[in-house]
Amino acid sequence: MLVTIIWSVLLVLGLLFLLVNAYLWFLAFASFLPDRKPDAGLSPASRFAILVPAHNESKVIQRTIDSLADLDYPGELYQVVVIADNCTDDTAEIVKRNDVTCLERTNAEKRGKGFALDWALGELKEVPFDAAVIVDADTIVARDFLRIVDGRLRQGEKAIQGYYDVINPEGSPMTSLSYLGFVLNRNLRYTGRTRLGGSSNLLGNGMCFTRDITDRFGWPAKSVVEDLEFEIQLNLEGTRVAFVSEARIFAEIPNTFEESATQRTRWDLGKFHVRNTYLPRLVKKGLKELNLNCFDRALELLIPPYSILWMLMLALFFLAAGLSLFTGFDLLLAVWCGVVGSSVVYVFLGLIVARASWKIYRNLLYAPFFLLWRVKILIQGTLTKATSQWVKTER
Repeated sequence: MLVTIIWSVLLVLGLLFLLVNAYLWFLAFASFLPDRKPDAGLSPASRFAILVPAHNESKVIQRTIDSLADLDYPGELYQVVVIADNCTDDTAEIVKRNDVTCLERTNAEKRGKGFALDWALGELKEVPFDAAVIVDADTIVARDFLRIVDGRLRQGEKAIQGYYDVINPEGSPMTSLSYLGFVLNRNLRYTGRTRLGGSSNLLGNGMCFTRDITDRFGWPAKSVVEDLEFEIQLNLEGTRVAFVSEARIFAEIPNTFEESATQRTRWDLGKFHVRNTYLPRLVKKGLKELNLNCFDRALELLIPPYSILWMLMLALFFLAAGLSLFTGFDLLLAVWCGVVGSSVVYVFLGLIVARASWKIYRNLLYAPFFLLWRVKILIQGTLTKATSQWVKTER
């Protein structure tokens, strides 16, 4: 009797995992659909304000300023604005030495990127620009970024997310395994969703919004995952986020488990907070208006990070395999073999599309340690309520 109950529960869970994988594979196939690219012969027309939020970024801000100064776009059509937010180092002095606009903000109560962006957009109300681009202070921006975004704006896009790539994917097993999540999302998930006319995720870096959006909303999201929160708010208001894979920006990600722990905890638990806040509204709007995009965003909130998904999947697979010692190879084990097999192929498809180097594949050997670490910091973060306040990720 007990074996039958466990078998039935595992079968239901296996079918749920198959549905999740089917969703991911559907988007992966969609990512290969042709893209409607803008006319490459158009001269630049959009005026951009490039906002760079910076909190104690003296180690990296010069590289970002140099990158933005080297953009292949008419200098009179874009202005770089660095937001020196609660800085206690010489970030502001470095910015001013480069003759770049620097807005200095000090507010010990309202700390974090969301507050800084909202304040800066208010300060720029009288500045003429057609769209605002937001990049982090440790970012290298591809020279053609603004030209590509300009073309998409002329196609009618109002909110754009560029391809957020990694400078150091081979730096360590940590960076390689983090990079794996990046390529699966950007090359398969977000691209596929945009090809189908749906809305992409905002990633906090390499984002662009038309003046209409910034005037209407400012930056209303103030949580520790302000990009995800704003993305959901835009979707509820009927504005989609287009993922533009040709518009590239590059940034470093933490090399060690210790450096990454704060950032990962913020992302994971911040997503749970946004899910609990916005999931009912997305489902309600989806049901009321039969809005597929709202259902898609709701599903996106429900799917855990790949590492947690894999940890659950492998634990349940081994449980099903152990049960097969009593039941033999049956429907249950076949379903779970299908779950694991389709997941493995999905990972390798993402790496192949990204043209990952052999070092990335080699570092997959560290995946078991990475998965255990991810579960550990998720549990620790939950117990300590680690997302209650913004904490800077160490460079």
